[in-house]
Amino acid sequence: MVKIITNQSGTKGFVCQGQFITDPYSSECMRSVVDPKQYYGLTDDELIHFEHLKPLKEEPQPTYEELVKDLKGMKFFIVRWSGDACDHGELFDDKCSCHTSNRVDDPIKFFNEYQYDNETIKDLKCLELGEKHQVDEMMQDIEIMRVE
Repeated sequence: MVKIITNQSGTKGFVCQGQFITDPYSSECMRSVVDPKQYYGLTDDELIHFEHLKPLKEEPQPTYEELVKDLKGMKFFIVRWSGDACDHGELFDDKCSCHTSNRVDDPIKFFNEYQYDNETIKDLKCLELGEKHQVDEMMQDIEIMRVE
């Protein structure tokens, strides 16, 4: 049985291997979530003091493929450019892979072939016709507009 104590600042906790633990749902280093019953050997009665720290259950997030399916029937125009990579000085020519533009009539095919992050796909679903979305990428600028 662990003795629950209150420190000088009023924080409840317990001592485990010489360290004062204030969050039983985290490891001593606070880097990972743990089961306090297995990890520290706490009981339900002891955990009552820490109920406010109990991690919330995460709702399942849709997969990338599910998010992309939600774009069905939408059309986009995508412009991508990367000035640092371009050394030939011509925009949108046959030699240029750093500057591209795409009319996307089949978003399911396109976004499965060219992967974007989940947040971008979620944002695209909310675009109104004519509205633009700036994609956050480090080395390139990508602008996506919803079109008819």
